[in-house]
Amino acid sequence: MSQWIKIRLGFVYICFVGFFVLIGLRLFQLQLWKDSGLENLAQRQYLKVNKKIQYRQPILDRNGEELAVSMPSVSVFAHPKMIRARRKTAISLSKILGGSPQRWLQKLDKKKNFVWIHRQLTEDLAKKLTALKLPGVFVEPENHRFYPNSTLAAQTLGFTDIDGNGISGLELSLNKQLLDPRTRMAIPRDGKGNLSYLEKNYSETIASKEGVRLTLDRRIQHVVDEELERAEALYGGKNIMAIVVDPSTSEIIALGQRPLVDANQPNLYPQSHATNLWLSHLYEPGSTLKPIFAAEAIELGLLNPQTKIDCEMGELKIGNMTIHEAEANHKFGKISVSEIIQHSSNAGAAKIAQMLGSQRMKSALEKFNLNKKTEISLPGETYSNLKTDDAWKTFYQATVGFGQGISVTPLQMVMAYVPFANEGYWKRPKILLSEVEIPGIQTPIQSKVLSPATVKAVREILVSVTEGEKATGTKARIEGIRVAGKTGTAQKYEPGKGYDSKKYLSSFIGFLPAEKPELLIGVMIDEPRFPYYGGLNAAPVFKKIAERSLQILDRVPKTQVVKNLVSAPKKQELPALIPMPEIRVASDGVWYMPNLRGLSMREALRIVGEHVSSVKMSGEGFVERQSPESGTIISPQSEVVLHFSPNG
Repeated sequence: MSQWIKIRLGFVYICFVGFFVLIGLRLFQLQLWKDSGLENLAQRQYLKVNKKIQYRQPILDRNGEELAVSMPSVSVFAHPKMIRARRKTAISLSKILGGSPQRWLQKLDKKKNFVWIHRQLTEDLAKKLTALKLPGVFVEPENHRFYPNSTLAAQTLGFTDIDGNGISGLELSLNKQLLDPRTRMAIPRDGKGNLSYLEKNYSETIASKEGVRLTLDRRIQHVVDEELERAEALYGGKNIMAIVVDPSTSEIIALGQRPLVDANQPNLYPQSHATNLWLSHLYEPGSTLKPIFAAEAIELGLLNPQTKIDCEMGELKIGNMTIHEAEANHKFGKISVSEIIQHSSNAGAAKIAQMLGSQRMKSALEKFNLNKKTEISLPGETYSNLKTDDAWKTFYQATVGFGQGISVTPLQMVMAYVPFANEGYWKRPKILLSEVEIPGIQTPIQSKVLSPATVKAVREILVSVTEGEKATGTKARIEGIRVAGKTGTAQKYEPGKGYDSKKYLSSFIGFLPAEKPELLIGVMIDEPRFPYYGGLNAAPVFKKIAERSLQILDRVPKTQVVKNLVSAPKKQELPALIPMPEIRVASDGVWYMPNLRGLSMREALRIVGEHVSSVKMSGEGFVERQSPESGTIISPQSEVVLHFSPNG
């Protein structure tokens, strides 16, 4: 063997030995040495992070009660190209999910790479599908948005789409904040790199569940919803709205409207039902605007509450036009500014507007933020610009004085009363307990609007609306508490037709107690049945909401509480003080019947409705008799009979 061949063989030998030494060293490194970089690489190869499945933070009321939560659910999808026995798979799907095998065959088109079978499936059905181990069919864990109170504040909370993204209300405006980026689902791959959804060894990073807390109080929101339901039955109306605000902070405690929408099934309702009318509905405020201009005139020293103004016996002529009072029998001569507001004189309000002049009127509207968005942390807010200077002719100026010819949103109008109830400051409405700075907001958080002296004077004027003889707001009176407020009955303008004598928007905005206001409440009824006056329909609704809210907050004067306890049934007068009964489990699938006496229809149904298949009801008001009696064992097949009466 030549020397050259020996050298070549030696070189090959050394290469082989070196190669195996390197392999051995690499195996030693991989198996015995810890390397976080390699570990992370393996995790990335073995586990697929599913970014679609995110935990959505709960939305809570001011007391920590859940208003919107994320519930675990699963969805089923398929890779049709991986399915060999398509007909057998289609038959299996039809047995579990329903539908004909032919329908599933069409869905499992082998030309498709991916197809959803069913989104957000129940756990039982998901287990049945998983047990079949159908090739090409996979179960994926997801989160499902659920609203425990269904219709409660639905337009404020908003809704999410099937993928858990906010599409309206707070769900939309807080979408990024509610979608916790820390929540990810790590799903293992099999040897071929396919996702192994049928295994249960995936891991989930649980997000922080502290949630977003609102200024809403679920208890008072429930009161508002109940009273709006009663108002709808009594007065009718295209839309009915009510709001409860803490005037010292501008925190919104309740925000309700009818028609309702179930947040868990928004697709079953027209889009108009899901719209938050407080922000998006423009209307002419009518007489509720009169105190704004009266306050500005007092602030500027042009008038005082006792100043007499000639109301021309109900017929104020301006050029060739005449302004009339709302009622033909209202023929006022010289009456005070306080009486003009108390009796809601259009002629008197027009005279005040004339004294102010267009520039000072526009300045007042700007000060009270009636020409711009309130900048509440909710989407969809609109506003109307003030007309240009050349439009403010003498007659237009006079009509704006009593709330015609100008458009505002219901929220703008109610917030304009905040300065009357908090020593003269307008404050931006607040729906989040801990609001962060919102980029782009031009409206100041608060601004000084009136002096304390003017506030005191206007409060007394507004008290005269509820306490004065033949005043318009006497049905808002609450015994033992001084109520300040103003009625409104605005004739509706139909584009191209003018003002419709048969269509009105009735309202009452007020606060209490007048000396130290704790609640500011606004009620609006769009197109109520006759009588359509705000003092006869909106004012009584205001009173009911105010009384029940004060009881819940334990701020009713002691003398009134004692009188109510002595003179009236406890449930009717003090519904919030009765502890809510709970249904108790007796054993698997059966429960003890609770004592429902004294509860409203809604409260009773909420407790037993989901546990039994049949609930028969008669009468109205509160539960007076029930069958079965409390303590009886009931099952899903039981029939519950409830009789209601006004006295419970």
